Amino acid sequence: MITYLGNLGSGQQVYVENQGTQTIVTLFSSTPGQQQSQSNSFSTGSWVQPPALFRTASGVVLQIQTQSGNHFVRLQTSGMSSLNETPSLSNAENIPLQQTEKNPAPTMPPMQPISPMKPMEPMKPMEPMRMGDMEMQMSPRMQMRMGNMELQMPPMGTETPAKGSFCTQCGNQLSAEDKFCGKCGHQVR
Repeated sequence: MITYLGNLGSGQQVYVENQGTQTIVTLFSSTPGQQQSQSNSFSTGSWVQPPALFRTASGVVLQIQTQSGNHFVRLQTSGMSSLNETPSLSNAENIPLQQTEKNPAPTMPPMQPISPMKPMEPMKPMEPMRMGDMEMQMSPRMQMRMGNMELQMPPMGTETPAKGSFCTQCGNQLSAEDKFCGKCGHQVR
């Protein structure tokens, strides 16, 4: 497959190739740290001559000559479009096209199938942490000891309020026997 390359200036290049009845046009721009490309396919038919590139007052025009006639494509930084009418090329600057083997614009590699993830392993219980005379243990319930003081939290998921606990809805103090908050009626266990 033969591709033609044209340098549009300002870091932009155009690649044109004929694949059967389709003409593939790729605009490639390169600035420091960034590369972009965009491609379009136009149904033109097979070429009878190499393509021609022109710089006009209204932009760059690509001319494709086929057995069915001339086809024109307007190239702009924002994209490209097929022209329905023949543009005026009388004062246009001819931009040389060079023949090259292939379109060097980078293409993304095909996506590989994704294998299912392995289920996560359960976490191992946390070892007690010690620092000086302080010890903290998280399993099966949170316990903290420091000197002769000790704090214990009920195991996770336990909904029985401990003596001196408070309602999670309104903050009212609860007793260990309470099933509902005496102030707001929220079920506490």
